[in-house]
Parts: sequence; structure tokens; C-alpha cells
Amino acid sequence: MTSTASVAAPAPAGVAAVSEFAARAVGVRKTFGRTVAVDGIDLDVPAGSVLGMLGPNGSGKTTLIRMLLGLTRPSAGSVELLGHPVPEASALALPQVGALVEGPGFHPFLSGRENLRRAAATEPLLTGREIPAAVDAALERVGLGPAADRRFRGYSLGMKQRLGLAAALLLPRRLVVLDEPTNGLDPAAPGTSAGSSPSCTPAAPP
Repeated sequence: MTSTASVAAPAPAGVAAVSEFAARAVGVRKTFGRTVAVDGIDLDVPAGSVLGMLGPNGSGKTTLIRMLLGLTRPSAGSVELLGHPVPEASALALPQVGALVEGPGFHPFLSGRENLRRAAATEPLLTGREIPAAVDAALERVGLGPAADRRFRGYSLGMKQRLGLAAALLLPRRLVVLDEPTNGLDPAAPGTSAGSSPSCTPAAPP
């Protein structure tokens, strides 16, 4: 994955960046001790596009996703998300990003609805008044409406994965990043078709 395009200058602090790229990586490398997980990756993801990353286990897909989201710092190279350098300016980009990485993590003794309300409360772009409707809409979108009030610990693997998808889709996003989104899902279940669960689905540019 290579590109010769130049890296756009970041927007001033506090100003929403408008970039032709949803995500960019230039010369990204990540090592863990002597282990090289990602080596020299150049990646451009144009806004409005869909990108799927394929590779065997251990090939560095999740590590690259974590670097794109600012969850881990690259050993070398640079990363941009929605025009902002990450992890330095992650706070400016992440409110516009929905993500499901390495499986969903929720409180086992809370219901799906309660867990999703807790997740919604951390969203800076959702007001308190908007949270109940956003939660209900996300649950229905992934087909969990009838099971919304069951405890998370009683969910099947596929239901847990769908709740993670619901959290990523709580509000309109400029970018959605999903790591193995169909793991444990029934292909016929609502919101789990190949077209609705890509590995990376940026929305159209603003």
C-alpha cells in the first residue's frame, strides 16, 4: 500500500479539518521489542470510500488500525485521521469516528440498553436529551431491539458483536472503523450484510 501524495497540513487547534482523506499513514512502522508488527506502510483512504484489509492472523491489521485511531503510537512514520495528526490531535478527530476494535467491551451485569447509554454518555456530540432516541435507533439498526433489556453476560457472541456495532453507529460518523466486524455474526441478521459492515467505511466529505 503506497502513495506519493503529500501529507496535508493539520488544521489549527479547535478547527474541524476538511481533508480529501479519511485516514492516512506515511512510512508507518511499529515494533514490540525485536518483533516488527508493521513495517513501512503507506496508506491513503479517500473520504467517501470503503476499504477492506485482508491478511492472516498476526499480519499487523489490528496494530495498523490501532495506530490510525491513535490508540498506540507508531515507532516511526506519521498518521492522520480526518485531516488531524494522531495521536497528537486525536481529541479533534475521534468524536467524528465510530470504531469497534478487538471485540466489544461492556459491563456484564448491565443490559444492552444500559451499556449503550453509558457509551452514549461519553459521546461529546450527543446531548443528554438525544441519548435515549440515539440508543433506541442504534439497537434497532443492528437487530437488538427485542433483546435490549437483557443482561450483556447472557448475550451470544453474535449479539455482543452487534452491540459493539451499535456503539460505533450511535450517531452519524464521518468515519467508521471496524476490526473483524462479522466475527460471530449471522450473515442474515439485520445490519450485518457485507455492504453494511465493511472494515472501514468513511462517510462522504462534509
